[in-house]
Amino acid sequence: MGWKASAIIIHKPVKIEYEALLEKLGFSSLRTIADEPFEVAINPPKNKVYVGFYKDNLLICAADLPMHFFETHTTQTERVFGETFPDSEVCSIVLHSTVNLWGYAVTKNGQKVRARAGTADDGTVLEIGLPLDEEKELLSKSKVDEKGIRTYLLDEFPDELFDEDQVGENFVFAICKRYFGQELNQADDLLFETTLRGYSFGRLISQTKIPEQTAIDRSPQIKQMNKPWWKFW
Repeated sequence: MGWKASAIIIHKPVKIEYEALLEKLGFSSLRTIADEPFEVAINPPKNKVYVGFYKDNLLICAADLPMHFFETHTTQTERVFGETFPDSEVCSIVLHSTVNLWGYAVTKNGQKVRARAGTADDGTVLEIGLPLDEEKELLSKSKVDEKGIRTYLLDEFPDELFDEDQVGENFVFAICKRYFGQELNQADDLLFETTLRGYSFGRLISQTKIPEQTAIDRSPQIKQMNKPWWKFW
């Protein structure tokens, strides 16, 4: 099954009105529309945004907003989340099966704790921070060759090596367990029984200008490719 997802998870947030939060994030001309189950809202059209709660998590599903978390620097969008939810972890996830786009970023107080992302064509293009507990089982099934390329040997396919973009989806599912108590693809009550409030909007006023080319940081904890990979999105 191919997944498409664009969502932000705010764990144990302070209370805030949905529309006030969306306006603070730059969504203009908000209008209420039909609510949708999370399985639909997680892949929102460009002009719609969905907001709701699941367990202790505030969920925001919007097509472009999560991409602001996949930069080596701290973006204005991350600062807004950090200021609005100062004691909360904020997790951004993206998936697009067409190009094997995958990514997850965990921030707190506007600072990145962990971020990874990649595509089929370019491999892993971003890696910041140390592995989280939810990543370690998958990472233990991998090896890195002399060129620094990581491959995976999965239990269910013992005779086949997988590139990182082929297991990126698995990593995103696993990271969601940090907040939902189970992996995303197994959270049936979230996907099918949790309804999010829908809004249409005129446009998303960008909180960050994405440069045409980002300088590569060569430190071992921060890696990013030297071309605009977000254009796949």
